[in-house]
Amino acid sequence: MRNSKKFAALMVFGVLALAGVQTVIAGGKSDKGSGVATIRYFTWTGEQIDGIKATVAEFEKQNSGVKVDVQTAPWDQYWQKMQTEIAGGNAADVFMNQTWYFKTLQTAGASVALDDWIARDGVSLSAHNQKVVDIYTENGKLYAMPQDWDSICIIYNKDLFDKYGVPYPDDNLKWDPQTGGSFIDLAKRMTIDNKGNNALSPAFDRNNIVTYGFMIQNSNNVGYWNFMRMNGGDILTFNDPRSVEAIQWLQDTMYKYFVAPPQSAVQSVGAGVLFASGQIAMHPNGNWALGDLQKQCGFEWQVAMLPSGPRGRSTIVNGIGQSVFSGSKLKEEAWSFVKWLGGARSQQILAETGTVFPSTKTYWPNYIKYWADRGRDISPFQKEFDTAETYIAPLVPKWNEKDASITKNIDLVFMNRISAKEAGDAIAADLAAIGN
Repeated sequence: MRNSKKFAALMVFGVLALAGVQTVIAGGKSDKGSGVATIRYFTWTGEQIDGIKATVAEFEKQNSGVKVDVQTAPWDQYWQKMQTEIAGGNAADVFMNQTWYFKTLQTAGASVALDDWIARDGVSLSAHNQKVVDIYTENGKLYAMPQDWDSICIIYNKDLFDKYGVPYPDDNLKWDPQTGGSFIDLAKRMTIDNKGNNALSPAFDRNNIVTYGFMIQNSNNVGYWNFMRMNGGDILTFNDPRSVEAIQWLQDTMYKYFVAPPQSAVQSVGAGVLFASGQIAMHPNGNWALGDLQKQCGFEWQVAMLPSGPRGRSTIVNGIGQSVFSGSKLKEEAWSFVKWLGGARSQQILAETGTVFPSTKTYWPNYIKYWADRGRDISPFQKEFDTAETYIAPLVPKWNEKDASITKNIDLVFMNRISAKEAGDAIAADLAAIGN
């Protein structure tokens, strides 16, 4: 269904015999009696929901003629539901768009170009993160209003470093596919067995580890893309020798250096739960996870930039955009909400509630201050954005099919069942077969 050229909007008509009867339309509804239109807004987010509800409440206060029905689904269900509803013509009036699903949804004709509204209403995008603007621009037209952005850093358990008297990770750490690098040396110092020996000690017992120095998970933006890029590989060319080296290094952290838990342990409880348990010293994560970390971790944690690789330091920059569904019958109302989400007041709310780095640069300090007031220095996320090589996820169609092959094969690598080269060859063959 994702490759259909167009999807007809699904209309459910009511009998309009009396004034005040609600007409149910694709996405939202219009109450003829009260003059209030209710638009549906669909988002996957769990981490951002409190901030989103805050900005929705403010929008409704300032726009009495529009109500927003916020609907959510877990990330792993969101995209399938989105594509099903687009195919049926009854998707939400406004939906949260995301980098590597953008092209798939565009193929289905999901979004309306925002340019005419932007010109009519004099909306300026000059203060927004240009990376996010670029993500949602196709053939010179913008299909999603930039809302926020994120990068990837190392989250570390400060209490564990203090306990073992080990210096915190700093900007000078490096990883190397041949030698491991200074990052592996640090991870070894923080990998401790049940007798208190670290992984540098001749007495270290790798079969009885109680604390791991590092953790990796089977995740593209958090797990392997950055390392592939830092080694000079292309993030969609898994059989490139440089990509193979990077993924092999990640496998080595588990089964050669023994500084990271085997993937079976990560999958059995989840990476977030495992880090919150206090058994992991360092792991890569995005700033979208800060709220969950604050709630779940009963210890002091802080943020450091990713270790740099042979080609320097790289981080993916992802950005959320808000789109108007092409089949919506409340497009003007939907646009008013989308415009709000990219506007100054909403951006300020999202920053000052610690929800996200807003797309608007003006409020980046507000977001950093929110976390500084809670004892967390999250400035490395912005420092990395300012100083590292930044890139965006592949803007390609058929992402579900491609990602399924990548995830399956990387899982086999991280389970130590195949080599990185075998995975790279298998992924390359699958992607060629899937095509565009």
